[in-house]
Amino acid sequence: MQRPERIASPVNRTPSFEIAIHTSPPLSPCDYPTSSPPPPPPPHGALSPARSRGNVHETILRETREYMIHTSRPAHQPLTSQTIVAPIAEPESTSSLRTESPEVFPKKEQTTTVIDDHFDEEVAETAIDDVENSSQILQVENLQTVAAAVSTQSLEEAPQERPIVFPITPFYRRKGSKFCKCSIWLGILCSIFFLLFLGFLIAWIVTANQFKLIGNKLNICETRQCIDMAFRMSSSVDENIEPCDNFYQYSCKKFNANGNSPESFISQLRESSDKSINALLSSSQDSKTLPNSENLARSLFSQCMNAIQRSTNSPNDLLNFIKNFPCGPILKECTSFHADTYSWERHSGMLDWYAGDNNLILYSRDVHPQDRSKIILQITPPNLLPLLNPVIRNLLTLTQQSSSEFDPLLSLSIRQNILTPLIRDEFLQDPRHLQKELDEIAALFVDLYRATWQSSNITPNTTYMTFGEMFKSMPQLYLKEFLDAQLSSVYKWKEEDMLSIQDFDYFARLVDIMAKTSRKTVANYLVIITALNLDQYSYSPREQFGWRECVEQLSNLELVQKMYISSKNINREKTQDFLQNLKTNFISTHRSTPLQYLSEINRLAFYVGYPDRLLSEELIWKPVSQISINNSDYFDSIIKVSKAERDFKMQQIGTYLDNDDTTQYPITKPDMLYNPHIGGIIIPLAFLEAPIYIPGDDVPMYGMYSSIGITVLQMISRIFWQGLDKSAQLQCFDNVFRGLLNSSRQRAANIEPQLLATIDLADAFKTTLYAYTKWQSDNNIHNEKSLPSFDNHDSMRTLMISFSTLFCNGEGSEAGSDYEAMINSVVQTSRMFSIHFNCSNSTRLFNRKTCI
Repeated sequence: MQRPERIASPVNRTPSFEIAIHTSPPLSPCDYPTSSPPPPPPPHGALSPARSRGNVHETILRETREYMIHTSRPAHQPLTSQTIVAPIAEPESTSSLRTESPEVFPKKEQTTTVIDDHFDEEVAETAIDDVENSSQILQVENLQTVAAAVSTQSLEEAPQERPIVFPITPFYRRKGSKFCKCSIWLGILCSIFFLLFLGFLIAWIVTANQFKLIGNKLNICETRQCIDMAFRMSSSVDENIEPCDNFYQYSCKKFNANGNSPESFISQLRESSDKSINALLSSSQDSKTLPNSENLARSLFSQCMNAIQRSTNSPNDLLNFIKNFPCGPILKECTSFHADTYSWERHSGMLDWYAGDNNLILYSRDVHPQDRSKIILQITPPNLLPLLNPVIRNLLTLTQQSSSEFDPLLSLSIRQNILTPLIRDEFLQDPRHLQKELDEIAALFVDLYRATWQSSNITPNTTYMTFGEMFKSMPQLYLKEFLDAQLSSVYKWKEEDMLSIQDFDYFARLVDIMAKTSRKTVANYLVIITALNLDQYSYSPREQFGWRECVEQLSNLELVQKMYISSKNINREKTQDFLQNLKTNFISTHRSTPLQYLSEINRLAFYVGYPDRLLSEELIWKPVSQISINNSDYFDSIIKVSKAERDFKMQQIGTYLDNDDTTQYPITKPDMLYNPHIGGIIIPLAFLEAPIYIPGDDVPMYGMYSSIGITVLQMISRIFWQGLDKSAQLQCFDNVFRGLLNSSRQRAANIEPQLLATIDLADAFKTTLYAYTKWQSDNNIHNEKSLPSFDNHDSMRTLMISFSTLFCNGEGSEAGSDYEAMINSVVQTSRMFSIHFNCSNSTRLFNRKTCI
């Protein structure tokens, strides 16, 4: 059998050492060599020459003597001439000490070797060779006899008289031997301490801001949308400004300093939707693989972009079209006008959509007051603000709107900036020859503006009545003639049918205006507003022309809206749930308000994105399927398609809306609307683009609360505060707001419109912070991932900065402006702002009172 592997000793291998190696039994499992220094040698005489050849012999003897001295066994009689046999370790031995008597071993002749202290080196080497070459392995003598002999020998005076015995040498450990118990317990204790250390380490990591202390990259949001969001914010924020002194300038100084920045985030959304539509309409795809509606939309866009073809048709295309309707004498081709037989009601009714929002009477669709899904007819006043706003804005820098000088100046501005260019460029006439007619038309514009402006400054009121009741209540207006001119051909109304009238008082004022205005002037007015509305479709080399103008004209068509919807992918269900939670949070923060004021908010519905009907090719193609399109005449094509879609909508009066549809749904316009008749907020698809984030986007939740959250809550606040007494809030914000204005504006007479906007935004800001804090608590999330370059801000601070950078506006470019004061007033009245930005009481925006 193979002998166990032996471990080499660091000492020199002398012949005596070889004898000890070959004759030693196996080592006990626990007999490891100790590292302690050997005991001092006994005070014997001079060492023999044999001891000088190997210290190992002395070490062996000392270890044996120490062992025997401390044992309690009785000493045996001293050895004199008895020979001591060096035991030879058996390969299969399982014990290092043998206690059997010599009689148990087989009787055979043994070879013995007597070693004295005074032996000759040559004799020793011969003895070693004899032992190594021996064919028989010597059996071990009685261990007790050997130990007694060694013990007796140690008591003699002269060590030279004692024979040397080679005891067991602990130089190796057998394979497969077990560890001692002390090693096992030591391993268990080490494992326990390691597990405890690991537990403390994990607890420290968890409490150290979600691994932020051991690796910032683990807590940074690196998605594309997070990077875009961080870039937008860093492009606006100026770190050199203390946020607690001027939060708007801290958030928006870089934005206002950049001349290429959009006017507001609404402008950015409009730009994004226009670019998307342009890409859809100008893409080169095989028309054979596209549905009919998309092919028609692409054809219209191609016609619109063909400037050469359009220039050959302009301006005759516009003039020829206007001549087909009742006309006014301001148009030189109009030779059939007779004031005695002229009916402005019939003229206005025939024009309908062609006259746009400036017509004397507008009609559209509404919902039944008892059944909000049933469509009824609605009659409304004209909306002159889009046309007159640029002129009015310039006048307000010169005089107050309530002054006596305002109306004459407005009339003069309308004539110079609106009427004169149209007469010269489109009608191809000299305005100097029509001064009287233009002055009369401008005066009528002012009268209509005043009549509609009075109603626009009060809460819109709606009157519901039947057609028969309307005819009786306004006998001076021939409304039946107005309806029969165009509407009756697409909507077969009855006198008992219900309709809604928006701002009933306007029609009483309209009677007075028509009574003092000549019929010639009314006819000229209707011709002018029709030309102004349709002029956008007629090519003019004097105006800037490009793809943006074509997209603006075509984006109102449902043909294009279907393409736009198909290119987007939003999760309307999750967005609906998010908005419903916002509404619940708003009610929770206003629970001290009487319930009757919260009932309207509680019933509030959200219309997100688009209605499903716009995805139906059959419904979209049906209104225009019978139209004959002239590919070389864009003016004729766009008017036919637009009027066909308009008539198809009016044909739906008397039917019912789908659950996800409303009477007004501007899909491609990023303007959030509130329709009080259906009790819902309409959030168009174009509004749901970056920097507005919704559920499903790869941004932290504070990105959603600071965009779609606060904008929707701003609309909810506006609805809520319309029915409440706001005198206390107005007084509170008046003191705060004026203190943040520049010196020239602090004593302004009337800042109530700005204060009302501040109340709405401050309430939305407060509810947003509450809603986000509640979300953090419900989901046990204290800090979300940070944005790149904003990892030194916690989630709440990032939410506030994201909100303020979203609301950067060109109106706040001037220091101490009204817009800047509004944003700063919102955060100054917020306790959470002062807490999270660590504002001291010496800073300008430290929270000293709360107004909401």
